Amino acid sequence: MSQANLGCIQVESTHNKWAVALSVSMGGVMSSLDTFILYVATPNLRGVFSATVAEVSWVSTSYAIASMMCMFLSGWFVDRLGSKRVYQAGLVLFVIGSALCAMATSLEQLILYRVIQGLGAGILLPVEGVILRRTFPPVQHGLVMGLYGTSIMCGPAFGPMLGGILIDQFSWHFIFIVNIPIGIISFVMVRHYLIDDPIGADTPKRTFDAPGILWLLFGVVGTVWLLERGDRTYWFEDTQNVVLLVVALASWAMLCAHSLTIKQPLLDLKVLKHKTFTAANSLNFLAAFMITGTLFVLPIYMQELLGFSPTQAGTTMAPRALVMMLAFPLVGWLFNRVPMRLLITTGLVLGIGSGVMMAGFTFETGWHDMILPQIIQGLGAAFILGPVTTAALISIPKATMPAAAALESTTRLLGSTLGIAVFASLITHYELRTWELLRHNVTLSSTVLYKRFGGVVEFYYSETSSQLHALEKAYRALNGRVTEQVLSITYMNLFQLITVGFIAMLIISAFISLKKQQQVA
Repeated sequence: MSQANLGCIQVESTHNKWAVALSVSMGGVMSSLDTFILYVATPNLRGVFSATVAEVSWVSTSYAIASMMCMFLSGWFVDRLGSKRVYQAGLVLFVIGSALCAMATSLEQLILYRVIQGLGAGILLPVEGVILRRTFPPVQHGLVMGLYGTSIMCGPAFGPMLGGILIDQFSWHFIFIVNIPIGIISFVMVRHYLIDDPIGADTPKRTFDAPGILWLLFGVVGTVWLLERGDRTYWFEDTQNVVLLVVALASWAMLCAHSLTIKQPLLDLKVLKHKTFTAANSLNFLAAFMITGTLFVLPIYMQELLGFSPTQAGTTMAPRALVMMLAFPLVGWLFNRVPMRLLITTGLVLGIGSGVMMAGFTFETGWHDMILPQIIQGLGAAFILGPVTTAALISIPKATMPAAAALESTTRLLGSTLGIAVFASLITHYELRTWELLRHNVTLSSTVLYKRFGGVVEFYYSETSSQLHALEKAYRALNGRVTEQVLSITYMNLFQLITVGFIAMLIISAFISLKKQQQVA
C-alpha cells in the first residue's frame, strides 16, 4: 500500500536518523525476502508435506492475502498508536509467525502460521515508508524513497538464491529461522533509536471500513480457494465449489456496491472515472498476474523436471531481479523523453520474446539455457511496471491521490495473488489432461513400444538374473519416462500460455488511452 494512503506524519528531528533508517529497513528487507524465498522452497515443501502444487500454493497466497488485509489497517493503527508502536507490533508478529512456521508439522499448520507472518509483513513495509519520511527532512525524501525501494527489491534480487542455499545446506526450516535474529535486532534498534510519535486528541484519525475489508477478504479467499480445489474436484460437479463461486461473486458485488455508496470506503472505485488511471491499472493487474505466475512456476519446473538443486534454481532466477534493479532508473529517465506507449510496448514485446524462448524448453534444458529468457523478462518487467505505475497516478488530482494509490497497490497485489493461484491450478490441470492423452499411446500392443520395452527387460535381467525384478525395474523406467514427457508437455503449455498472456496485453494496450497528463491540483 502506498505511503500516500497512510498520510504524512510531521517531520521530527532525531539524534541518529541513519540508525533509524537501518533499523526499519531491516524489517522491510526481511518481509520482502520471505516472499521470494518461498518460491524456491515450493518443490521442497511439496515433498515434505506430500501436497499437490495447488495445495502448497496456499503457503504463498495465505501470506499475500494476510499481508494485503493488514496493509489497509496499518494507517488506522498508526493514527491511534503511533508508527513506532505499530512497527514494533509488526516485527513481533513476523518473528512469532516465523518461529511457528519453522516448527510446523503439517501443511495446515504452516498455512496458518504464514497468515500470522503475513499480518506482520502487511505492517512492516507501509509503516517503514512512513517512518523514513518522518525521520528525514523533505529535501532528502528522494533519498528516502530510494532506500525504501532498495529494501523492497532485495526480495526478488536475493530471496531465491538465499532460499536455495538455506534449503541445500540446512533444511526448509531455516528459511523461517533466519528471520528471527534479524527481527530481534531490528526490534531492539527501533526501540532504542526511534522517537515516539506525538499523538494528540486533535490528530486527524482515519475511519475504519470494516465491511469493506470483510467483503474484500471473502472475495479473495473464495476465489483462491475455488481455484485451488476446482480442478481436482471436477469443478461445479462438487457442491462446495458452487458455494465458493456464489460466495466469491456475491462478495465482489457487495464490495463494489459498498465502495460506491459510502463516504470513505476501503477502496474508492470512483477514481476509475479517470480513463488513463483505469487503463494503466488494468495493465498493472495483468502484468502482476503474468510476472508473479512465472516466478511461481519456474522454480518448480527447474527442480522437478530439470533436476536443479534449490541453490541452482535460486541462482538462475537472480539475473532477472538484478536486471530489473539496473533497468528501473533507465526507464525512469526515459519516461519523460519518449512516449509512454513505446515504453510499455517495448516491455510487452520483450515479455513475448521471453515466453517464446521458454516455450521451447524441454526436460533436457540446461542451466545456461535458462539465463537469457530470465534477463529478457526482467528487462521487460521494468519497462512495463515502472511506466504503468507512474501513468496510473500522474493524472490523478492530489485530493484523490491517497484513494488512487490504495486502489493501484491493491490491484497489483490481487494480480500477484491470483497469478499464483491460477498457475498452480493450471499445473494440476495440464498434468491430468496430458496423462489422459498419453495413456492411450502407452500400451504394449504398440509394436515399437513392445520391442523397446522387451529390450529394457532383457537389460535389467542381465543385471539381476531375476525376471520379476527385471520387469519391476522396466516398468519403473517406463513410468519415469512417461512422467518426464507429461511434465515437459505441461510446462510447455504453461509457457505458451504466458506468451499468449503478453500478446493479449499488447493487444489490449493498443486499444486503450495511455497518455501522460499533468497532475491536477
